[in-house]
Amino acid sequence: MKVLLINGSPNMKGCTYTALTEVRKTLNEAGVDTEIIHVGNKDLRGCSATFDEINKYFTISGMPVVSSQYWNSVHGYTPEDVRKDEEGLQSMRTLGENRAFLIKSISLGKEKFGLPEKETRIGTNFIR
Repeated sequence: MKVLLINGSPNMKGCTYTALTEVRKTLNEAGVDTEIIHVGNKDLRGCSATFDEINKYFTISGMPVVSSQYWNSVHGYTPEDVRKDEEGLQSMRTLGENRAFLIKSISLGKEKFGLPEKETRIGTNFIR
């Protein structure tokens, strides 16, 4: 299993990258392979609109969404500032730990119970 970490910041090695490297470090220590990709130089809408859409796509696709202990964010004007945000970095580590736990739990559950059966999707016809 591989976790894809998406850096949507226009600053390739800025504050967001610093936060993602904290998550990455925690995942790697738990034996989970990771990759950080930078999309901040692509023609995408703002962070809040993109984050919301990704989460909606995950939930309508049946993908589990992992949480942390608080907001999944760090604070700082520079990467050095972010490294001083102990609460934010702890939140990033907790996010990584929770993701690693979920990945391992799903893998064990698949071995023992298999995957849930899915019903054929029934689309709503809004025009009657």
